[in-house]
Amino acid sequence: MHMRLFTINKIERWCNNEELSKLIDALNCQDPEIRKASVLCLGSMGNAVALEPLEYLANHDPDVFVRFDATKAIENIKLIGYDSRINMNPEMVQPILNLNVS
Repeated sequence: MHMRLFTINKIERWCNNEELSKLIDALNCQDPEIRKASVLCLGSMGNAVALEPLEYLANHDPDVFVRFDATKAIENIKLIGYDSRINMNPEMVQPILNLNVS
Protein backbone atom coordinates (compact mmCIF):
# COMPACT_ATOMS: atom_id res chain seq x y z
CA MET A 1 0.00 0.00 0.00
CA HIS A 2 2.79 2.43 0.90
CA MET A 3 4.54 1.77 -2.41
CA ARG A 4 1.28 2.40 -4.31
CA LEU A 5 0.82 5.81 -2.65
CA PHE A 6 4.44 6.68 -3.38
CA THR A 7 3.99 5.72 -7.03
CA ILE A 8 0.70 7.63 -7.40
CA ASN A 9 2.38 10.71 -5.90
CA LYS A 10 5.17 10.30 -8.45
CA ILE A 11 2.58 10.11 -11.23
CA GLU A 12 1.02 13.36 -9.99
CA ARG A 13 4.44 15.04 -10.18
CA TRP A 14 4.89 13.73 -13.72
CA CYS A 15 1.49 15.15 -14.59
CA ASN A 16 2.38 18.55 -13.16
CA ASN A 17 5.63 18.53 -15.14
CA GLU A 18 3.90 17.19 -18.26
CA GLU A 19 6.24 14.19 -18.49
CA LEU A 20 4.19 12.46 -21.14
CA SER A 21 6.47 9.48 -21.85
CA LYS A 22 6.66 8.48 -18.18
CA LEU A 23 2.88 8.66 -17.84
CA ILE A 24 2.41 6.53 -20.95
CA ASP A 25 4.91 3.99 -19.59
CA ALA A 26 2.91 3.83 -16.34
CA LEU A 27 -0.09 2.57 -18.35
CA ASN A 28 1.70 -0.81 -18.46
CA CYS A 29 1.90 -1.17 -14.67
CA GLN A 30 0.32 -4.27 -13.12
CA ASP A 31 -1.53 -2.19 -10.51
CA PRO A 32 -4.85 -0.87 -11.86
CA GLU A 33 -4.80 2.09 -9.47
CA ILE A 34 -1.51 3.26 -10.97
CA ARG A 35 -2.84 2.80 -14.51
CA LYS A 36 -5.94 4.74 -13.54
CA ALA A 37 -3.91 7.61 -12.04
CA SER A 38 -1.84 7.79 -15.21
CA VAL A 39 -4.99 7.74 -17.40
CA LEU A 40 -6.50 10.61 -15.42
CA CYS A 41 -3.34 12.69 -15.75
CA LEU A 42 -3.07 12.03 -19.47
CA GLY A 43 -6.70 12.99 -19.96
CA SER A 44 -6.24 16.25 -18.09
CA MET A 45 -3.09 17.11 -20.07
CA GLY A 46 -5.01 16.86 -23.34
CA ASN A 47 -2.07 15.81 -25.51
CA ALA A 48 -3.15 13.77 -28.54
CA VAL A 49 0.09 11.76 -28.38
CA ALA A 50 -1.61 9.74 -25.62
CA LEU A 51 -4.63 8.76 -27.76
CA GLU A 52 -3.30 5.48 -29.13
CA PRO A 53 -2.22 3.96 -25.78
CA LEU A 54 -5.42 5.22 -24.15
CA GLU A 55 -7.53 3.68 -26.90
CA TYR A 56 -5.77 0.37 -26.32
CA LEU A 57 -6.59 0.52 -22.60
CA ALA A 58 -10.19 1.55 -23.28
CA ASN A 59 -10.63 -1.61 -25.35
CA HIS A 60 -8.38 -4.15 -23.61
CA ASP A 61 -7.66 -3.30 -19.96
CA PRO A 62 -8.90 -6.04 -17.60
CA ASP A 63 -10.14 -3.44 -15.08
CA VAL A 64 -13.54 -1.94 -15.90
CA PHE A 65 -12.71 1.32 -14.10
CA VAL A 66 -9.49 1.80 -16.06
CA ARG A 67 -11.41 1.17 -19.29
CA PHE A 68 -14.07 3.70 -18.28
CA ASP A 69 -11.53 6.36 -17.32
CA ALA A 70 -9.52 5.74 -20.49
CA THR A 71 -12.68 6.33 -22.55
CA LYS A 72 -13.34 9.59 -20.69
CA ALA A 73 -9.70 10.67 -21.14
CA ILE A 74 -9.97 10.06 -24.88
CA GLU A 75 -13.14 12.17 -25.06
CA ASN A 76 -11.40 14.96 -23.17
CA ILE A 77 -8.32 14.89 -25.38
CA LYS A 78 -10.48 15.01 -28.51
CA LEU A 79 -12.40 17.95 -27.06
CA ILE A 80 -9.51 20.13 -25.86
CA GLY A 81 -6.45 18.31 -27.09
CA TYR A 82 -3.39 19.28 -29.01
CA ASP A 83 -0.55 17.30 -30.47
CA SER A 84 2.87 18.12 -29.03
CA ARG A 85 4.54 16.38 -31.98
CA ILE A 86 3.46 19.27 -34.21
CA ASN A 87 3.61 21.87 -31.42
CA MET A 88 0.23 23.41 -32.15
CA ASN A 89 -2.56 23.86 -29.68
CA PRO A 90 -6.16 24.90 -30.40
CA GLU A 91 -5.51 28.55 -29.57
CA MET A 92 -2.92 28.68 -32.35
CA VAL A 93 -5.13 26.94 -34.92
CA GLN A 94 -8.43 28.76 -34.32
CA PRO A 95 -7.38 32.14 -35.85
CA ILE A 96 -6.32 30.28 -39.00
CA LEU A 97 -9.67 28.53 -39.22
CA ASN A 98 -11.50 31.83 -38.86
CA LEU A 99 -9.73 33.49 -41.78
CA ASN A 100 -12.03 34.60 -44.55
CA VAL A 101 -10.12 33.95 -47.78
CA SER A 102 -12.90 34.56 -50.28
